[in-house]
Amino acid sequence: MKRCISDIHNAVARGRISLEEQIRAYDLLDRYLEMGAGDPENYCDEYLAAKDALAAAYDEQSLKNEAEERLVPLKESMNEARFAAASAASLHEFAKEVFEIWQTSGVFARRRALKELRERAGFRLESHRIGNYVAKTFDLMNEAQARFARAQQAVFSADVKYKIQPDTYARIYDLLCKTKN
Repeated sequence: MKRCISDIHNAVARGRISLEEQIRAYDLLDRYLEMGAGDPENYCDEYLAAKDALAAAYDEQSLKNEAEERLVPLKESMNEARFAAASAASLHEFAKEVFEIWQTSGVFARRRALKELRERAGFRLESHRIGNYVAKTFDLMNEAQARFARAQQAVFSADVKYKIQPDTYARIYDLLCKTKN
């Protein structure tokens, strides 16, 4: 609570609320809603004096822009991981096709398919172990999908736009005063 009051004073002095201050206030409100405000006796009057001046310092669009800017590198990583996962899935599907060609076609079709698979795979493939390539590309596909899932989770975890709400500080004050009275 002391940190939140300090954030209010700093925001009023600067003329704007930072994203970090808004997130701290949201988390404080969330804790209060979950557990109760505790002992607000020391904070209600001080909070009241600061919170009214805070309304002029609140710029929702600026906060949302800052939150979105933080996501840009994570989204880029996620898109790269998505592309790698799609590429690995495509390679796996092609390896299955080559395996089918290897079992059913003639020597020239088999060599042509194996050559193309070798080019697309980017690693050496032995012709007498063609069945292992399906398994190897399946493992590569699973690893790429796992990297994509981790990158996607990082984006979801870092997205704090839902914490940007104009009435956060007023709701904290209401909780403090309700508990006080």
